[in-house]
Amino acid sequence: MERFLASPAVLSLFPSSPSAPIPSYADLMRHIRETQPLPAIESHTQILMALLDQVYHSSPSGLSTTAELHKLQDTIGLFPSVPNTAWQTHFTHLYGYGATYYSYLFCRAIAKKVWKTLFEPNPLDRNAGEKFKEEVLKYGGGKEPWEMLGGLLNIPELAAGDRKAMELVGKWGVEQ
Repeated sequence: MERFLASPAVLSLFPSSPSAPIPSYADLMRHIRETQPLPAIESHTQILMALLDQVYHSSPSGLSTTAELHKLQDTIGLFPSVPNTAWQTHFTHLYGYGATYYSYLFCRAIAKKVWKTLFEPNPLDRNAGEKFKEEVLKYGGGKEPWEMLGGLLNIPELAAGDRKAMELVGKWGVEQ
């Protein structure tokens, strides 16, 4: 949950020294804005790659991965495709995720909701941390994730992990 590292309350806990200075909150926010100036373009690119992953893993064999990439890029991309390029052959997530690349954005939506619900008001709130520990961390991988999420956020409808639960998560969005 990288949002903790952008929280003034959390940053204030790190000791600063001449050999390892901690930037001020204003400096950190300026650095984030400078290094990530167009988050909407990054999100759009993630959506495009998730769609491409779905096409690759649901189309009949023998398809041209490059042709499919260019078709998507030219249809919904922010920029037209560049002829004679095939960057997707170097992007291993497209075959390593096996039609689940969309889960990257899905998990960003969940992380945002957890942050806003539990931690944004006070990232150092012990009760919020205990709730996260009791509802999620203590199970390791031994409990259905949808049940953990439903309990953590006090949204029982999530526990089923069905279409309605996925639609609800989709409505949360991924914007910062």
